Amino acid sequence: MPDSNLCTKETLVEILDSLNIGVIYIDKEGCFSFINKAGEEIRKLRGEDKIGSSILNCHSKQMQQRVMEDLESFRQGDYSSRHKMLHLKEKYFDNTYNVVKDKEEDFKGVVLVSQDVSEKEKLSEELKKTNEQLEKIVSERTAEIERTYNELKIAQLQLMQTEKMAAIGQFVSGVAHEINNPLDGIQNCIRMVLSDIEDKSQIQNYLLLALEGLFKIEILVRQLLDFARPHSFEKEELEVKEILEASLQHSIYKLKENNITLENNFGRGVENILGDRHYLSQVFVNLFLNACDAMPNGGKLIITTENIENNYVMVKVKDTGIGIPKENLNKIFDPFFTTKQKNKGTGLGLYLSYNVLHEHGAKVFVKSKINKGTEFTISFPAIENSAIKNEIFTVSENISNK
Repeated sequence: MPDSNLCTKETLVEILDSLNIGVIYIDKEGCFSFINKAGEEIRKLRGEDKIGSSILNCHSKQMQQRVMEDLESFRQGDYSSRHKMLHLKEKYFDNTYNVVKDKEEDFKGVVLVSQDVSEKEKLSEELKKTNEQLEKIVSERTAEIERTYNELKIAQLQLMQTEKMAAIGQFVSGVAHEINNPLDGIQNCIRMVLSDIEDKSQIQNYLLLALEGLFKIEILVRQLLDFARPHSFEKEELEVKEILEASLQHSIYKLKENNITLENNFGRGVENILGDRHYLSQVFVNLFLNACDAMPNGGKLIITTENIENNYVMVKVKDTGIGIPKENLNKIFDPFFTTKQKNKGTGLGLYLSYNVLHEHGAKVFVKSKINKGTEFTISFPAIENSAIKNEIFTVSENISNK
């Protein structure tokens, strides 16, 4: 009695006919031996007409030689499987050719498994086009963002230059005083020379004094021109004390004019930082001039430097001025925010200073008390720690009337 679990030839044909994948078997003589229904539909063949006929009859004369070579390659064992993607009449077919062998491993023929993947290829092509469009859009947007970023950087540098010139305007009266003093001395020296042109010894002494005065004026003018001149942003290893002292030279006239005493507490062995000398100087000049404005009737400016934990360098700028109201403390770094009179401030100084500090990875901490003063604490990463992200904190302390 036959085993009911065995798959009969008829059942096998029914199974193959149920597939939506074409199956075509070519025997070792190159003739059609089996074609399932999907194979008939895909290849536009009628199995009953093609079974037993040569596969060459389905190809043009130009292709017949190629087909014979492929069959011979399969027969000789050059390859046991091949894969091809065919594009026929706006349709795509994924074809896989596999060698069929008997139990003795002798060549029996080749089976072709063919699947219509036109829809898949269509979707793939659409996806490819969509990706190309997206890449183009991303590329355009990236270029636009880069242009906008560069424009913003240029605008920021222009604002820095504007604020710098505003700062110069604030201490120009002090500069005038510093220039007038040596000019007066030079004039007196010239008068003394003219009063007795026969006294060579006196002429030499007074001319040397005049040259000394001119030298002081030259140094002062050079400092002002250097401060006013536009600069590109370039970082280098810097000594904090040196930057602060240079910034004070630009601010000393305003300090003297407002009768402000200076207290420097520069720590020993303070680590160097990585930064732009010119723009950091502008930040500190801005802080010093703000402190002067906060002490119109005199006071004290205290500058402190020291190393702190986590490899940071701390700079404190403290004044004994009028302080910042609690409701304004969180606005001081906003652009165009100012409590000064219109002719005394642009509202950009602290905003631009923050941007410069941001570029240097610095942290800023501000605390203030009305009529007690304001203290800015800036923490720079030491030179080997300069990649640390910056943060900004503002703190308002409660005021007790005493």
